[in-house]
Amino acid sequence: MYFHRIHAWKERNGTAISHEHVHGPFELHVVSKGAGDQALFVKAAKDVWPWVDYIHIREKQLTWQEKIGWAESLRGVGVPACRIVINGSELSAQNDNYGGVHWGQQAMRKYNNDVISNVQRLRRGVSVHSMDEAKIAEERGADYLFFGHVFVTNSKSDVEPRGLHALTEVCTGVSIPVIAIGGIEPENICAIRSAGAQGVAVISNVWANDFPDRAAASLRQAIVDTESLSR
Repeated sequence: MYFHRIHAWKERNGTAISHEHVHGPFELHVVSKGAGDQALFVKAAKDVWPWVDYIHIREKQLTWQEKIGWAESLRGVGVPACRIVINGSELSAQNDNYGGVHWGQQAMRKYNNDVISNVQRLRRGVSVHSMDEAKIAEERGADYLFFGHVFVTNSKSDVEPRGLHALTEVCTGVSIPVIAIGGIEPENICAIRSAGAQGVAVISNVWANDFPDRAAASLRQAIVDTESLSR
C-alpha cells in the first residue's frame, strides 16, 4: 500500500494540529449522508478531506454518471482522486481514476468471481453485518469490510447495535481490514482499535456537525492518541 503525504494545518481548540496521514494503518472514512445536496456536501468536503483517508459518495438515488459528477466536483475543490470512493455496483474503467468502489450485499452478489477477478486493481470494500457475510466478502475478493452498526446510532434507532464483541469476532475471523461503522465518536476509538478494527467510518458525526472539519480533526486526533495500540 502506498502513501500520499500532505500537509494541512487547522485550528482545533486554539491549538494547531499537523496532519500527514493517508492510507496509514488505521483509516478514517467519511460517508455522504444520502441527502442529495451536492453543493453542501462539496462545500463541507473541501474542509474535511485533509483529515480523512477516504470520502465516500453514497447517494443511492443517483445514477452512476451522476456519482461521477459528484466525484469530479470534489476534485474541483482540491480533494485528491485517490481519496474518493464511489459507492455502488458499477465496475466501470472510469472507477480506476478514484480511490475505489464500495458495495453493499446486493451489489457484491451481482457479479461472479470471474468478473470480479478480471477487474483491474481497484480497491473494493463491502458492507457486512455478520461473520458469514464477512467471510463470503473476503472469499470474493474484498479488500476491506465495513462492519456495523457497532454502537447506537440515530440512523438505525430501531435496530440493536452489534457491539464490540461482534466486531472482535469479525476482526479475528477474516484476514482483511475491518472498518467499524455506526455511532463512532472520538471517545470510542480506543475500544474499536482494541477490538482489532483497522479503521472507522462515520456519517452524521461529521456531516451533521456545524463545523465538519473540526469533527473530522477530533476523530483524527483520537486516532493519533491511540497509535500505540497498533504497535
